[in-house]
Amino acid sequence: MSADNFLNFNEEEDYSDKVELCRQAYKDGDLTRLDFSEEEFDYLLGFFADEYNDELVLMLSRIAYQRHPYSSDLTVRYSDALIVNREPEKAVEILEKQLGFDSSNSDVYFLLGRSQLKMGNNELARDYITHAMTLSPEEQEEMLYTAALDYIDAGNYEFALEYLEKINKDNPENIAVFNDIAFCLERTKKYDESIEFYEKYLDKEPFNDNVWFNVGTIYATLEKYDKAIEAFNYSLALNPSNSSVMYNKAIVHINTEQYDKAVQTLKEFIELEPYDPFAITALADSCLKIGLPEESEKYVKMALELDAESPDANTYMAYLMMLKGYYNEALVFLRKVIKDNSINFNLIAEDLLKSYRTSELPEFLVYYIVSMYYTEDNEGLTSGYEELLKQDIVWQDMLHNLLPDTSINKQ
Repeated sequence: MSADNFLNFNEEEDYSDKVELCRQAYKDGDLTRLDFSEEEFDYLLGFFADEYNDELVLMLSRIAYQRHPYSSDLTVRYSDALIVNREPEKAVEILEKQLGFDSSNSDVYFLLGRSQLKMGNNELARDYITHAMTLSPEEQEEMLYTAALDYIDAGNYEFALEYLEKINKDNPENIAVFNDIAFCLERTKKYDESIEFYEKYLDKEPFNDNVWFNVGTIYATLEKYDKAIEAFNYSLALNPSNSSVMYNKAIVHINTEQYDKAVQTLKEFIELEPYDPFAITALADSCLKIGLPEESEKYVKMALELDAESPDANTYMAYLMMLKGYYNEALVFLRKVIKDNSINFNLIAEDLLKSYRTSELPEFLVYYIVSMYYTEDNEGLTSGYEELLKQDIVWQDMLHNLLPDTSINKQ
């Protein structure tokens, strides 16, 4: 049994000649002209389900159901396709009607359970699935696993864990379940337990780079950075082109202020992902942290080429321009971002004040006061405003437009 197709079509009959006929009809948008026997439809639906062609399976199963409305197998096929394509209400309507003809069919009860699961009716789903398992106890593990995957797809990890843990109890050698349990525990923030199951998986299958990545991510979340880097390195050794691992590794280096290592890792990352403005901006910041302002500016320009409105890139460019004493250029970038309260005001605050004192341009003072407001520096806010009162009222009006509701403007 698979997650989306649990009926085994009859492999003893060979209907392979119908496959190309069906493919061509699908390509031509003319599937409705097909008229196959029940067995032929069953074969084709199994074949295309194995190819994960959900759209074709849905269309073909609808036609099969219309051609053979009393076929229990094709009714189940069609209902399964409806569930896969997120039409559980329609599946319930068909399956409940089918119960009148086929009240002992475990597949019907199981699909009713999956439909209710998709609709968020978890208790009713459990009742149907439990009844299906009593009718076909030999298929219990596959039913539980399919339902668990449905719950994972729905983001309902607690219910998924209930089924996965039952599978693990009955069959502790199923290593795929280790990974799924670990994933659900991770999503429910039970990180220590999650690590245990990921490690159980890796004991049996140590060459899965994605699992090593997941382990590294959890260790990073737990701020166990050495272990995170170790896990990321294992993952990259297995798959050097896994850019997600590389990026997360760089973030750990940034969080531990190992900016030289972050620079090295981010350079490797942008070789794989050259159009990621966030990574390029992080690289620019890391270059700045290790005293490479010219290289930092090169990467900020790259980020701006990708996204001219990027708040981070514009903020960094403004900062670099202030460092170089290019005050008018700095203001061009500052005007783009100063209304965005999510930017890194801590980065630019000190240099805004320095730029004001050096250039004597009151606009820098206005922006300095804004930065003091968003960094909650009341002393700087008050002293900055007192200085602003000495300037032309036009600058006070600018501040009021930027911070219209602040108490300092009402004083």
